[in-house]
Amino acid sequence: MSSATAQQSHQSRADQRQTYRITVARRLQFAQRHKTSRIGKALLLDLSDAGCSLQSKHGFKVGERLALVLELPQPVLITDAQIVWVDGSRYGLSFARVSPLERSRLRRFLWKHLPDAAMSDLLPLFATVEEPHHSQPRLQILR
Repeated sequence: MSSATAQQSHQSRADQRQTYRITVARRLQFAQRHKTSRIGKALLLDLSDAGCSLQSKHGFKVGERLALVLELPQPVLITDAQIVWVDGSRYGLSFARVSPLERSRLRRFLWKHLPDAAMSDLLPLFATVEEPHHSQPRLQILR
C-alpha cells in the first residue's frame, strides 16, 4: 500500500469513528479467542470507548477475534475485540463485548486523558432556562 493510499485509508477510518480516540503507548496482552495457543503481547497505539489500534509482530486477519488485557494503570479486560483493518503491522480493533465494570474502568482512563480540544465538543446539549412568564423552568436545546 502506498503512503498516500495508507494516509487516505487512515483518514477515512478516522472519519467513521463515533467516539474520541486518544494516543497512548502502552503494552497489552492478547489471546486469540478459541485458540489458546495464540497468546502474546502487543503495543497499544490509540484507544477509544469503542476500539483501539495496536502494533504487533503477530499476523492477524480482518475478522479475527481477540481477548485483550489493556495495561492501563488499572488493567482492563476486553473479552471480545474484532480486527476491522490491517495496515502492515498495525491493526484496528472494534470492541464487540465489554462488561459494564470494564467499560467503566476504560471510560475513567479515557476521561482523564482526553485532550483539552476534545472537551469543547463535550459541552452540554441542553440547558435549564427560567423565563419570567413560565412557572416552571424548561429545557432549551443549545445546538
